[in-house]
Amino acid sequence: MQIELHRHLEASIRLSTLLEYAQAEGFEAQSTSLEAFREKVVLRKPVNSLHEFLARFDLLQKVLTRPEYITRMTTEALEDCAQEGTQGVEFRYSPSFLSERSHLDWKIVLEAIEKGIHEGLQRLPSMKTGLICIASRDYGEEGVDQTVEFFLRHQSSFIGLDLAGNEDQFPCRLFTHSFKKAIQAQAKITIHAGEASGPENMWEAIDLLGAQRIGHGIACIQDLQLIEHLKQKQICLEVCPTSNFLTQTVKTLEYHPIRKILRHGVSTSINTDDPLFCGIGLDTELNLCKNHLQLTSEDLMECENYAKKASFIRDL
Repeated sequence: MQIELHRHLEASIRLSTLLEYAQAEGFEAQSTSLEAFREKVVLRKPVNSLHEFLARFDLLQKVLTRPEYITRMTTEALEDCAQEGTQGVEFRYSPSFLSERSHLDWKIVLEAIEKGIHEGLQRLPSMKTGLICIASRDYGEEGVDQTVEFFLRHQSSFIGLDLAGNEDQFPCRLFTHSFKKAIQAQAKITIHAGEASGPENMWEAIDLLGAQRIGHGIACIQDLQLIEHLKQKQICLEVCPTSNFLTQTVKTLEYHPIRKILRHGVSTSINTDDPLFCGIGLDTELNLCKNHLQLTSEDLMECENYAKKASFIRDL
C-alpha cells in the first residue's frame, strides 16, 4: 500500500491551477504560457540553501487568498495523489503561513480545506487521508504557541501536529513550552529536524517536543547513538530525497544517506515534500530511489511498510 507521510498541501497545488489563480489575481500576465510559468516555478537545479527554497512559497501566499481556491487546490491534490498510485496521504499546512497575506480567519481556511477533502473523497472513496497542522518556527514562540492552541481547539480536524521552518535560526528547544500542551493532550507529533541542521536538533525534537516521527532527519547518519535511539523507539523518518538535493541538504543525489539509514534498520519512509517546486510525484520519487539511489524493490517495500505502520491516519 503506497503511503505518503510528508507532503505540504500548498506546494501540492497543480501548476496549471496556480497559473490560473496567479493570472486572476494579477500576479502573472495573461499571455504567460504554462511552459513559461513552469520555467519560473519548478526547480531545474538546486538552490543555494533551504532558506532560498522556502522563499519560493511567497507566490503561494500571494495567490491563495480565497476559500474557493483552497478547496479546489485540496481536491485536486487528492486526485493527483491517486493518479500517482497513492492510497493514503497525510497533507500538512501552516495556518499562520496560509493566512498571512490573505488575512483569512484560520477557521475559514480549515473549513475550506476540509471541504476540499470531503469533495475529493467523494470522488475517490478508497483513498485515505488526514491533515497535519504545522506550527511555523519563523513566526517565533508566540506564533507557535498560537498555532498549538488552534490545533488543540480543533484537534478533531487534525491527525497530528508539526513544527517546520528555519531550524538553524529556530531550534526545537525554543518551543518546549508550546509543545508541552500538545504532549499533555496526547497529540501525534512530527517535527522537521535534521534537514538543515545537525543531529542535536533531532535529539531536541524527540526529548523536548515529543516527536514520534521526524521530517527529513537525514542528519542522523552523523550520530550512531541517535540511530540506535531511532531504532529502539521506532521513530520513523520522513525522507524526501529530491527535496534534499534541491535545497542542497545533500550536495548530490548519489550521496544521499537514505540507503545507509535503511541498512542501519531505521524506520524510513519516502516522500515528495513539495511536489510543485520539485516537479515530482511519489511515483517518480520512488523510481528515483530505485534507479539513482540503489534502493532495491525489497527496500521500497520496506519503506512502504514503515510508512503504513508510522502513519497517523487511523483506518489504514
